[in-house]
Amino acid sequence: MNGPAQYLHFGFILISLANLIVIALLIVVFVLAVALRLPEKQRLSTIEAVPNLEDTDDEEMAEEAVRS
Repeated sequence: MNGPAQYLHFGFILISLANLIVIALLIVVFVLAVALRLPEKQRLSTIEAVPNLEDTDDEEMAEEAVRS
């Protein structure tokens, strides 16, 4: 930290070694977050989520189910 920073030069790209390490760590964390994400609950499609209206006796409950 007391000396000058070390730079890497690739053609027209000039980047310090510290910044390159930070970028690499960010990419690793991103890849791990995508790869290790928790499985989501299986979501029902819109058709499967609507209750069977033929089984309901109350007409008001059937209308409420369609509206939601």
